[in-house]
Amino acid sequence: MYKRCIVIFIFLLTFISGMQANGVTKYIDGLPRTSTVIPSFSTSEFRASLAASPLHHIEGIWLFPSDGTEIAITRLEPSGKNRFAELDGYTIILIHSQNRALRPGTVIGRACRTAKDRSYEAKIYTKVAGSSLMLPKKFRLQLDSDGSRIVFDRIKSAFSVNLWRFLPYPWRYSMKRNAQGASSEGCVRIFPEPELPLEPVYL
Repeated sequence: MYKRCIVIFIFLLTFISGMQANGVTKYIDGLPRTSTVIPSFSTSEFRASLAASPLHHIEGIWLFPSDGTEIAITRLEPSGKNRFAELDGYTIILIHSQNRALRPGTVIGRACRTAKDRSYEAKIYTKVAGSSLMLPKKFRLQLDSDGSRIVFDRIKSAFSVNLWRFLPYPWRYSMKRNAQGASSEGCVRIFPEPELPLEPVYL
């Protein structure tokens, strides 16, 4: 009886975790193949709305020191009209780029909180095509303890298949384990100050 209860408990935990993971995946994978732009987006109005709202840890405007790109992470819906009712959905918006073809208000990705503290899974465009962005890829975002920096890690498959190694026998292949590289990029918070965002800390 005791073992049976343990098995049932583990099954329930797995089922609940699967439901949460599917919700995260569904939201992230809803990112369109090509970027969209929030109509009539105003950076000043957006800043004012952030300043007037209680924020989650990751919400705010962030700067990539490597190239001067500024992005916003917010619960604002991609349409720009409403804030998400659910707690775990975030939109990543371009605020400023050295590439003048890219407009402020361009939605560059989506993110969701994971079970790990201050860790988020995101899908972000990785290719510029004129005034649009394409080729979304998955990333892991890790917010530091004081909420002032985010590290972006590209999520890659643990294995890759090499079909070329055994040519001219295309039905044969080799599989290798991919090495996880160093953190791909990082950004720092520029608005609001790190101590302002308000979100409950769960023990």
